[in-house]
Amino acid sequence: MSKNNFMQTNAFSCPVYKIRIDPSSYDKEEIINDIKYNKSFKNTRNNSKAGFDDCDIHHSYADTNNEDFRIINYEKLTDVYLKIFTRFVEEELYTKKAFKLNVNIVNYSAITEGQWMTNHNHLGRDESASFATIHYLNFKDGHVPTTFNNPMNFTPFLKTLQPDLYDILDTQIPDNSYLVRSGQPKIEEDDVFIFPAALNHQVMPQRKTKEPRITIASNITLSSPLTLPSILLPYRV
Repeated sequence: MSKNNFMQTNAFSCPVYKIRIDPSSYDKEEIINDIKYNKSFKNTRNNSKAGFDDCDIHHSYADTNNEDFRIINYEKLTDVYLKIFTRFVEEELYTKKAFKLNVNIVNYSAITEGQWMTNHNHLGRDESASFATIHYLNFKDGHVPTTFNNPMNFTPFLKTLQPDLYDILDTQIPDNSYLVRSGQPKIEEDDVFIFPAALNHQVMPQRKTKEPRITIASNITLSSPLTLPSILLPYRV
C-alpha cells in the first residue's frame, strides 16, 4: 500500500524570491563610490515630490537628473538585471499569454545611523509595476534588513485570539509566517530580492555603522505586447 503523504499548497501566500548577483559582472565599486560621494555631499536627499516626506534617507527617487549630484551610470548593471529578471519571469512565473517585460531602475538608497525609510509599496509607480526588486549593493554586518509587512488582514489579531497556537508554532519558519505582522529575511551583500509590487516594506532606523547601507530598487513590469517597448516573452505553462 502506498503511503498517503501530506501535500502542501500555499493559499494566497505572498512569494518573495532571492538570487545573488555576481559582483564582478558589473562596475560595482564605481557605483558605490559615486553614491558615497553624493551622500557625503548631502546626507539627506529626499525630494518632497517623491512622496516620502516622513522619512530620513538619502535616495535618488524622483531626483535622478539633479545636477548637484553625480549621475549614477547603471548601463552595465542594467544589462545584468535584464538577464536575471528575464530568467525570473521565464523560470518562476506561470503565464497564459505572451507579454512584454520592462525593467526600470527606480532609485538608489543610502542609509546611515538613525536614518530610515517609511512603509511603502511600488504600486502606482513606474507604470504600475508588477514586481519590485531590492539589490543589496553595500550590506555589512550590523546593517538593518528590509522589513516586509504581512498583507494578511487577520494577522494582527492572531497573537491575541490564538495565543496557544502562536506560542506553539515556530514563527521563524517561512511556512508559519502568516502568524506574524512583519518579518526580516536573512540578507547578504549582493543578494537581490524580487517580490510583488503590492507588498508593503520599510527600513527601520539604521544602527551605528561605519559603512552606508546601499541598495538599488528596480521595478519589473509585465504588459500586453503593445504597451511597452521592451522584450517580448512567450507564455509559460
